[in-house]
Amino acid sequence: MSSGAKPIRFGNVLPIPAAPVEKLLKIAVRSEEAGFDSVWASDHLLMVPGGLVPNALAILSASAALTRRVFLGTAVSDVHRYHPAVLAQLAATIDHISGGRFILGLGAGEAMNLDPFGIAHDRPVARTAEAIRVMRSLWAGEPVELEGPFWRLHKAFLQIRPLGRSIPVYLGANSPRTRRLAGALADGWLPTSRTPELYKKHLRDVLRGAEEAGRNPDEIERAIFTYTAVADEAEEAHKALERFKPLIVHSAALLREAGYEPEMPDEARPPPPYHEVIPGEESEEAFWTFGRSVPLEAAVDFSISGTIDDCIRRIEEFARAGVQHFVLVNVGPDAKRTFEAYAKHIIPYFREVCGR
Repeated sequence: MSSGAKPIRFGNVLPIPAAPVEKLLKIAVRSEEAGFDSVWASDHLLMVPGGLVPNALAILSASAALTRRVFLGTAVSDVHRYHPAVLAQLAATIDHISGGRFILGLGAGEAMNLDPFGIAHDRPVARTAEAIRVMRSLWAGEPVELEGPFWRLHKAFLQIRPLGRSIPVYLGANSPRTRRLAGALADGWLPTSRTPELYKKHLRDVLRGAEEAGRNPDEIERAIFTYTAVADEAEEAHKALERFKPLIVHSAALLREAGYEPEMPDEARPPPPYHEVIPGEESEEAFWTFGRSVPLEAAVDFSISGTIDDCIRRIEEFARAGVQHFVLVNVGPDAKRTFEAYAKHIIPYFREVCGR
């Protein structure tokens, strides 16, 4: 990387469902103090693996009141559980509390948050696109008239607007169609873990969507939601990835696209990708079974792990593939050690390299 390179940003994902609420808020504050650029919360009703799952927007609202600099984002929400007007109001409220630091991450939806609760999620891509347009219209402050396939609004308006022109919307887009939607409508692309090679390949869909919509692709921040582990010995960091393998490499299709062939016991019943898993049901068991078939080498390939120098080199590889904002899940063998490695070494290194 050259000294004139575009600054790289680092985000820290709050450890939901592993930590109690009071600790999540302390981690948000410590993330800001450590030099992270952003703090993110997963927005779920249920999660795999299980644990304590608070509402992400409430956690980020409280975090906004306790911090001054870091951006705060959902990773990710959906428009099935929230009417777009309600979500737009929530987002604008957090934007005010934070002084304009909120990022609304959206995805197409996950079965674990919807099916057990009887929440409809038909036509998720079209629904998400319509919701984004509705929210941006409401944030603009004009009365909205809409007779769409999903929502009907008549002289609808909000009595709170974002502090700035709008609120950034990032799409957690992992399919060709949603990636093109990210290019056409979103302010940022936030896919889940993949290799640098796959990231570069999939970024083409985003750029194509921007081109088709007549947008400048430089307007879209290129992020990644990925896992990281740092240790003094690379093998120790890699070993820590073992129990997170199906979360890091979240579908058999993505694993194969990266050139790996998992050995699964029952090919007649392919394992579900993460977004189709429902806790406590057969799909969860199949998901963990798939995880055991994922080679550790693949988990390493899909993550940022090893020594500090290993992680710096890996981040540079992802940056060359197009990543500008690393949204990191800390799965280090010693979480404090991984956190400190970023605070004291990795983030300062990239601040200096990027001239920031």
